[in-house]
Amino acid sequence: MNIWPAIRIGLLDMRGDLRRFLLLVVCLAVGTALIAGVNSVGASITSAIEEGAAELMGGDIEISRADRLATPEELASLNTLGRTVLVIDTNLRAESFTGEAFADVSVVGPSYPLLGQVVSPNLPADQDVNTLLAKENDIPGVLVDPVMLDELEASVGDTIGLGGSQFIIRGTLSRLPDAAVRGFRLGMPALILVDGFNSVSDRTSPLPGLGTWYRYKLHLTDRDIDRGLETVVDRFIDSGWTIRSARDGLGQMVRYYDLFMRFLVIVGLGSLLIGGVSVWTGMRAYIAERSGVIAVMRSIGAGRSRVFIHFLTQVAALALVGVLIGLLVGASIAWILLPYIGGAVGISLAPSIYPQPILVAAGAGLITAFAFAYLPLQQAQTIRPVLLFRAKGLDAPPVDWSSLLLSWQVLPLLASIAAFFVLAWLMTGDWTLVFAFGLASAMAAILFQLFIRLVQLGLARLPETGPRVLRHALRNISTAGQNAAAVAVSAGMALAMLIVVLVMQANLQQEFLGASAFDAPTLVGSDLFPDEVEALESLSADPASGISRFVSTPMLRGLLTAIKDVPVAETRTRGPEATFLLSGEVPLTWRAEMPLSSRLVAGDWWPNDYSGPGLVSLHQSLRNGLGVDIGDTLTFEIFGEPKTVTVANFRDYSWQGGIDFLASFSPGVLDNYPTTLFAAVTAAPGQEEAVTRRLAADLPDIRFISVGDTLKQVTDALSQLSFAATLVGSLAVGNGLLVLIGSLSTGRRQREADTVITKVLGATRTELIATAFIQYGLLGLLAAIPATIIGLGVGRVVSALMLEVEFTYRPDVITIVLGVALLVTALLGAMTILRAASARPARLLRDL
Repeated sequence: MNIWPAIRIGLLDMRGDLRRFLLLVVCLAVGTALIAGVNSVGASITSAIEEGAAELMGGDIEISRADRLATPEELASLNTLGRTVLVIDTNLRAESFTGEAFADVSVVGPSYPLLGQVVSPNLPADQDVNTLLAKENDIPGVLVDPVMLDELEASVGDTIGLGGSQFIIRGTLSRLPDAAVRGFRLGMPALILVDGFNSVSDRTSPLPGLGTWYRYKLHLTDRDIDRGLETVVDRFIDSGWTIRSARDGLGQMVRYYDLFMRFLVIVGLGSLLIGGVSVWTGMRAYIAERSGVIAVMRSIGAGRSRVFIHFLTQVAALALVGVLIGLLVGASIAWILLPYIGGAVGISLAPSIYPQPILVAAGAGLITAFAFAYLPLQQAQTIRPVLLFRAKGLDAPPVDWSSLLLSWQVLPLLASIAAFFVLAWLMTGDWTLVFAFGLASAMAAILFQLFIRLVQLGLARLPETGPRVLRHALRNISTAGQNAAAVAVSAGMALAMLIVVLVMQANLQQEFLGASAFDAPTLVGSDLFPDEVEALESLSADPASGISRFVSTPMLRGLLTAIKDVPVAETRTRGPEATFLLSGEVPLTWRAEMPLSSRLVAGDWWPNDYSGPGLVSLHQSLRNGLGVDIGDTLTFEIFGEPKTVTVANFRDYSWQGGIDFLASFSPGVLDNYPTTLFAAVTAAPGQEEAVTRRLAADLPDIRFISVGDTLKQVTDALSQLSFAATLVGSLAVGNGLLVLIGSLSTGRRQREADTVITKVLGATRTELIATAFIQYGLLGLLAAIPATIIGLGVGRVVSALMLEVEFTYRPDVITIVLGVALLVTALLGAMTILRAASARPARLLRDL
């Protein structure tokens, strides 16, 4: 057989039907674009981290804790491995004669920075930052963020208060070399020396729960990071230090981007899957409609291989177009977005294109197209010339699975599946995820087939009663053979993927923005007395005050002394929050109601009128950090008295919500102790400055700290990620709906033939269209039932194992999407027979 003429004839034969393949091309393009884009961004971030990991960290390894500095012995042990420098992260109140600011202070030792450079317009390239900030006339220096100058109404050279001590502003701070590993922190950045920090008189954070973190950065002498990390872990892991290398130390914000990247990978794989379903349904319908042409080809001598090449050429051409469009879109978007993503993460990402992600995306798109088109191509080969003497317009011949699985013809299908798994592993780097994804897809397809077959058997045994339109619709479903099953399976796979995407999207939004809608406070004040709180409550009740919300929280300090009756000195903690809780006296509170910025993770919140034994609510990180669970006991020392309480629940909270505490007690535990009050004031939009001025005028004895702008920065950054997740999720949902539309092309010719015959037998146009509407509405509903169960189940597993976020879903959104999908299915199903129901039967019978 001469291959080139077969290819040429295949391409010529497709020219008149290009429009029918538009959905197929679009679905492949969307899946390929998502994979190309996300892998390009991921490759850029990975490359930047690997090439400049030490510079990003400010050292090769970092150890940190919240309760103390390193002992001389620990510091000597570190110094045997290389050069070290101390960096302390804390929050202090900054003051001037005319303003106040909430400062995020970096305190650095004499060797800072080990790598990189502090960027300041007031720091010459040849000058050391320690020289610039050294004491003059016993007053240390500070570099501050330019925005802080505006808040304090100060200039370079002025003296300001920082933690109750005087500092001279030596310049503005543009960038710290290790800013990326610090992630997003609350407050305006400021830089001082350890010598200056030692003179600070008030080191209490203006916000409860924000502790002081002591970090030691190590620059290894031999630069063998793996061996150095192993040595540091052996020496320090049992002493309460948190240890991280530059490769895993890029902060919380980068974790959010990593979650978003994983989301994109899953959506990309899912989009390719439903794109493959589009290939399957499109080619299956095309083969069915071209069965007469294939029979003619076979009658004039074309063999099975000639038919295979004829249609494989068409599939390859369509796949190439879709994949090329996807590659162009994905690479272009990645090129444009890389600088913005790098700026948000704190890593310099220049526009660039990496060959491997592009090649992987191209291979995945092409292999998906071939794998899903292979079975329809096998069906095309089984068509024989005898079909010319039978009724046309029938469905494609069924797949002879026994013959296929026992012959060499199954090898290309197996090879394409194996190749897709390899490419998926290159995309994700996780064999478990790849096999789980493949297994879930295969099981879903089998379950859909079994479900629709059982439904067909059940419908076939129902008595034919009720309106004629309904009877005909049910009969069409139960006797439509593979057409009903094909539509239900393809629609069900698309709907299941839509639900998985919607679940992941909701989970990411909750992770980024919290479970509840809340207002970030504009100003906070600490150490208030009851009469001052009453004055604030009266002021906030005035509609003209500009205050939209006011919350006061009792606060006192206590010391955790025992965990499950075991002294804390004998307990090993894990994680920074647990270390902070054991660092000394920490801020505590009691509450009747759970704050809006919190969400329960485990357990139940106590009733508002609770008066029983003492209970405590803990941040979720303390569950593993302290090794406790619901029902365990903690003992605190408050004003010298021990208080034992039972863990009632674990909760998570977002700092963009304002104020919260690691430990919150039930009413009755702390009520009898003297407490101060912590106040949060939220200004109405546009009233921030007016509220600040009015509070300063009416309540001059209360010192408020502006945190609204800082909290807004965090919220805005996470909102951008949430919006991006919504945008990508919507794109995937749209892609799934396109596949749903494409699935209705399966068996269209058969439906037209049945419609014409039914019309000849006396059915009216309205009855035919109503029957089709009900039939495909019911098929969509049948597909939606297992799709919802499978989608929620897979979404839960993916959220827990891959995204590692709390599972949630939006029943309202899922209901709306499923409702739209069912309506689209019913309407388009009715429209597919509109031509046959409206035209004269004689002409269509000749065409058929």
